[in-house]
Amino acid sequence: MVSAAVGFQCPDCVRAGMRQTRQWSVARRTGMVVTPALIGVNVLVWFVVAAATGDVSLWGGQVTSIHYDYALFGRFVDGGDSYRLVTSGFLHYGLLHLGMNMLVLWWLGRMLEPGIGGARLLLLYGVSLLGGSLGALALDPNVFTAGASGTVFGLGGAIVVAERASRAGRQNSGVLGFLVINIIISLSIPGISLGGHIGGLLLGALAAGVLWGFRNWPGFARLAAVSAPLRVLPEVVVLALGAGTIWLTLTVVAPRWPNPFF
Repeated sequence: MVSAAVGFQCPDCVRAGMRQTRQWSVARRTGMVVTPALIGVNVLVWFVVAAATGDVSLWGGQVTSIHYDYALFGRFVDGGDSYRLVTSGFLHYGLLHLGMNMLVLWWLGRMLEPGIGGARLLLLYGVSLLGGSLGALALDPNVFTAGASGTVFGLGGAIVVAERASRAGRQNSGVLGFLVINIIISLSIPGISLGGHIGGLLLGALAAGVLWGFRNWPGFARLAAVSAPLRVLPEVVVLALGAGTIWLTLTVVAPRWPNPFF
């Protein structure tokens, strides 16, 4: 037996628990399904919008009828269009806007998905998307906001947390520097959703902290070794975080700022 923070642990039990709870890493490079699927959905939506509205702008596209119906806008979200918290993350303004976000999503997905699996990547993606929507509505409620930028910021934040929690910070993936530079750009250039970027970043990092925090907690490995249902506890906590983000957005953030134009 070895001493632990609380009581004692059986080394064999801990090792068994660690085998049964996935050892998440950001170093492996095998098997990707969810990342290309998410990129495919975003690209498909852009083509649908372009075909339906005729907007094939390279940059700074119009607020089309589809954006009007599905992008973030405080008054409409407060009026019951809660689906905009999700649909806005798959709309873009112009081909370059889409292309840059998808390029970054591919880069980050290649680091995350092979190590944590597609299901956990999808969890991080969803929570980051909701965090970006919360942040965008908090700072710019009367702007039609769209794009996957908040989501990719969240995945970037998740990688920074994972590197440090996995003691892999010395690998210098460049993600932290990328995030810092892009936050500065968000502060400097009008028309970029600073709230969306920061909201996605914070929620993605928080969700990753939950996943990797459980992974590095010996007590969880011991519990998971003796109780199979507890092995999904980290994912359940992340789902609860997403649900809490939706609640906070709909009950506190969206109704906060009245729209002076309606």
